[in-house]
Amino acid sequence: MMNFLDELLEDKLLKVISLVGLFAAYLLDAFDNRFYYYSAAGITFFLLVSAAVRVYKQRELFQTEVLDIPIVVAFEPNVTPKYMLETLFKDLEAKSTIINLKEKLKKYRNIVEEELVFEYKGDLYDKERLLSFFQIIHFSITKMKENNPNKIHFHLLSYKRPSYGFWLGYIFENEELSVYQQVPDKDTINKIAHLKDRIYKNSIQKYEKFDIQLLKMDENSDTVLLAIKASSHKITFASESLVHYTNIVSMVAKHDGTIQDDEDWVLYAREIFTQLMKLQEHYKKIVIVHNMPESLAIIVGKATGNFWPVLIRQYDVPSGEYKEIMQLNDLRCYF
Repeated sequence: MMNFLDELLEDKLLKVISLVGLFAAYLLDAFDNRFYYYSAAGITFFLLVSAAVRVYKQRELFQTEVLDIPIVVAFEPNVTPKYMLETLFKDLEAKSTIINLKEKLKKYRNIVEEELVFEYKGDLYDKERLLSFFQIIHFSITKMKENNPNKIHFHLLSYKRPSYGFWLGYIFENEELSVYQQVPDKDTINKIAHLKDRIYKNSIQKYEKFDIQLLKMDENSDTVLLAIKASSHKITFASESLVHYTNIVSMVAKHDGTIQDDEDWVLYAREIFTQLMKLQEHYKKIVIVHNMPESLAIIVGKATGNFWPVLIRQYDVPSGEYKEIMQLNDLRCYF
């Protein structure tokens, strides 16, 4: 890393001062007025101090081993992602030694608000449009990493469409990631997991968070429907989109209602991941329907990656059916 003086000499503002000074010298000689000399000296000193302050603040971010960057992803038109980004910034600034993080990211890292908010607009079942949307997110976080010398700790909030969390988890598969959950019916958020190591990929020997139920079994079928119930909503197996599945395994969370913030969300994800690995050994195709929070889907997606041909279905309110979105591995050839 360059020392302070080297960085000061490389600063754009100081280069402008030098360029202006080159021409100002000739002008001052032409006027031959002491007042102009003193004024020029004062302005130059002020600009030099401004450049030094600028470099000092830049170094403050450079010397931070890990740089916190918030990301908000919205799949619902009737939400306020920029407001939620502000909420996320306030939460980070309250716990960080760097004050005014938002302004400093913009000024010293050229990371603006528009690069931190991703709003999906369009058909929620348009596969090509969804793939393009996920590509944009992946490109943006890759660019942030390439343009910053710091290690980056992403803080991710996604809401209103839990099913898409599986692919978001894959996009951040190799990143240090904290996952946030919006409190239902409130404009507040809670951090529910910090995924720094690979513990979320570790299988478990005994289920603590879920009861496993075999609802249907057909030895002549190589397809299984995995139903994951982790919130208060019911899964309607009698719906037209699910009734034809002849192998159904259900994972029912042992808690009542919604997962509490102080619970071990990673353990929930590990149990789901473990069950998926077991099903992979016996079936060629796995289909998932679920009612789980967005953040839990993100952790599961970070564990599964994009190598599994697992089809995700999402409950569609207007039709009352579980519509196909796409498979987890459909992103494989895009990144």
